[in-house]
Amino acid sequence: MTLVGDRYARHRLIPDWDQDLLATSTAVIVGVGALGNEVAKNLALAGVGRLILCDPDTVAASNLSRAVLLEPEDIGRPKVTAAATALARLAPDVAVETRQADLAAGVGLGELADAGVVLGGLDARRARLRLLGRAALVGTPLVDGGTFAWGGEIRLRMDPGEPCYGCSLTPHERGESDLPWSCAEIRADGPQPASIVATSIVAGWMTLVALRVLFGNPPEYRMLRIDGGTGQTAPVTLTRDGHCPHHRPLDGPVHPLSVDHHATVGELLEALPPGAEPLTWAPFSVPGQCHHCGRHHDGDDNGHGQQGQQAQPSRCRDCGRTIRVRRSERLRDADPGRRLHDLGVAPEEILSVATTTQADGQAEFQWHRLATPTPTGTSGSGSTM
Repeated sequence: MTLVGDRYARHRLIPDWDQDLLATSTAVIVGVGALGNEVAKNLALAGVGRLILCDPDTVAASNLSRAVLLEPEDIGRPKVTAAATALARLAPDVAVETRQADLAAGVGLGELADAGVVLGGLDARRARLRLLGRAALVGTPLVDGGTFAWGGEIRLRMDPGEPCYGCSLTPHERGESDLPWSCAEIRADGPQPASIVATSIVAGWMTLVALRVLFGNPPEYRMLRIDGGTGQTAPVTLTRDGHCPHHRPLDGPVHPLSVDHHATVGELLEALPPGAEPLTWAPFSVPGQCHHCGRHHDGDDNGHGQQGQQAQPSRCRDCGRTIRVRRSERLRDADPGRRLHDLGVAPEEILSVATTTQADGQAEFQWHRLATPTPTGTSGSGSTM
């Protein structure tokens, strides 16, 4: 269908609105459930030129009452794929890339660094803290949202030094391991049940804040609480906790690499200085041997648990007995023929690399950024996984 006229004509009448700037902007949306759906829809209709959608989950029936981009026919499909299909109809001029993975495997630090804004709609504390930490590493503005029955919260962090969601938690809460909560499970420390009403209101505020960030005019407040029961919407002051670990930017220069995340481990090692020890941000399984029958397993025999989830026990393909899986963050422990993305390395990831040992015996660490994937390295429309 050919459009007659400018679909953004009304936007261009808004003071301080820059439609051309939006067309060249990138927003990363982590979590494409209720909030992520609304935020993605809003940003696409606003004309943000490139959206990266990251979520490991598939569509369930309980998503349909709060997710505008999902339909009954999408049940069982990846959320990111279903959302991208709907966005292609709503805003065909917006480029949408899908990452069906948890954050660490789906969006590299290089992509976060290049994005104009990152938005989080996550329902697990551990995942939210992981997003805080990764955004802090590269100094990317982060807009985080959460809902409760008749309202919600929006949190903005423009700089790694600013107070954050993690600062509002106790050290025990920050270190507690949690699983993604079911929307049907009501817990005092978990996400509260919310309808499309609260979801749309909070997502609207998140979008407004994100657009202000993209336009270079972020709001002065850093946290906003919306209470539909009292009719109050007010900023909340956060205090920086000096013990909160989610404020550490990368120290030192980032060196570009000639290989991307489709390269093998061996190709990566060849691209690095001799003796370099590249590390991943999340552990992967490495080759081993079944202690019962002696069968060699290549590290593919076990499922990689998504962020906040436990991996399923692995069983030997010959004897069926449970095998002990060794996990590592040291890429030299992997088969040199394995592809980096198969080990959970995200596109344009910035890897920590230990190089020559200093005189005092301490390793020297450098940062190395994987190259942008080439179009021939992609698998599926709109995907770089």
